[in-house]
Amino acid sequence: MTVLPQFRRGLLLPAVFLAGLLLLSCGGEEKAAETPAATQPAGAGTPSAEKVPGVTDTKILLGTHFAMSQSPAAAYAPIVDGMRAYFEYVNSQGGVNGRKITLLVGDDHFNPADTVEVVRRLVEQDGVFAMVSGLGDTPHAAVWKYLEEQGVPDLFIGGGIIKWTEPVVKTRFGGNPDYDTEGRMLGKYIAENYNGKKLGLLLQNDEFGEDGKAGILLGLEGSDVEIVAEETYEPSQWDVTAQAQRLKAANPDVVFVQAIPPPAASMVKVSREILNWDVPIVVTGVDVTDIFISLAGSENAEGVVSVVFATQAYHTEDPGVQQHIQIMEQFGQGVPVSNLTLYGQLVAEMTVEALENAGPNLTRESLVEGAEAIRDWCCSVCLVPVNFSPTDHRPFEMEVYIRVEDAKWVEFGEPVNFESTPGKVIGCKAGGEPVYSGEGG
Repeated sequence: MTVLPQFRRGLLLPAVFLAGLLLLSCGGEEKAAETPAATQPAGAGTPSAEKVPGVTDTKILLGTHFAMSQSPAAAYAPIVDGMRAYFEYVNSQGGVNGRKITLLVGDDHFNPADTVEVVRRLVEQDGVFAMVSGLGDTPHAAVWKYLEEQGVPDLFIGGGIIKWTEPVVKTRFGGNPDYDTEGRMLGKYIAENYNGKKLGLLLQNDEFGEDGKAGILLGLEGSDVEIVAEETYEPSQWDVTAQAQRLKAANPDVVFVQAIPPPAASMVKVSREILNWDVPIVVTGVDVTDIFISLAGSENAEGVVSVVFATQAYHTEDPGVQQHIQIMEQFGQGVPVSNLTLYGQLVAEMTVEALENAGPNLTRESLVEGAEAIRDWCCSVCLVPVNFSPTDHRPFEMEVYIRVEDAKWVEFGEPVNFESTPGKVIGCKAGGEPVYSGEGG
């Protein structure tokens, strides 16, 4: 599972592309997860609670911006459904320190101008306490500085460009592996498996592509891998036939693709079906989605390698996935379980962990400190731990290698670790049980 340069962790924007896919919602209007009101507010009317935007003695008001309609990115709306379902599950257990969570969603249609409008409304009119998992590098780039200036906690952004977390800003936290770190992981894989060989690159022509390339170069350091070709494509371009042809002409032994699922799938499909080229292909974690396999064709995608930080929704024997299925059945309002709803729950779990760490005297400052205190923590569906600190706001700097086998993404090998805030936990077992250093799997 994973969210894209236009959203990241693969979760994002990809599918988008299935013709005729139209997800309907109330365009432009915020939609709240209807949260039952607490019956007996504890300590009602405390001055400290009254002074904190979006916080009362019985409620926490969170916001996010997301494409819910009028955009292919609305295919990712199930992420919001997964978040809401988990928050409602927590509410059914009494909430966090007696407060129940309401999530307001500003529908920005994946349009930066609309992102500005809905985020200002959420902050200035609705008075949200914090923003959680705003979707997409491009839309979020329109509001990140505004949220910073307003002092609004900007939690677990649904994107991975490195500027979200470097340099560290107190109120802003990444929500996915950044493309630079992930590139280092994949560069390391290429160096270890294709040392002395020739490498070709296909990169999106923006920060997504630039960050991924920078990481690849770091991962290749000390190896004898030679880059013999580099091709780029524009973010709006899905057909990369010409780029694939030029890459083949350079005769690389392996190809790395930093592309969202449609052009990445085009690269694979064109290589296999048109060019009759069986070159090994390594792709960014953004592509670890069922839609990538569907668009590329399962036979064509066989053997494609990437990285991932959470389990797949079809691992129904996993206790964490089983719990997610139960939560969606009870609180998901009929939305089917998928990697998207699973990712939404992952983000919601991180949010709840930060809120719990913040304690009962909830302020924006204590929430930030609560997020920074998340350490050696495994969510219910994580394959690797989350580590934050005051100097490290990147959640996933460990991942697991994964490849396509028989039309499914299958993990292999040990976690690859570039953690800048190392702890005692080196992995997560099924159901989110931590694996400690020296313990083994």
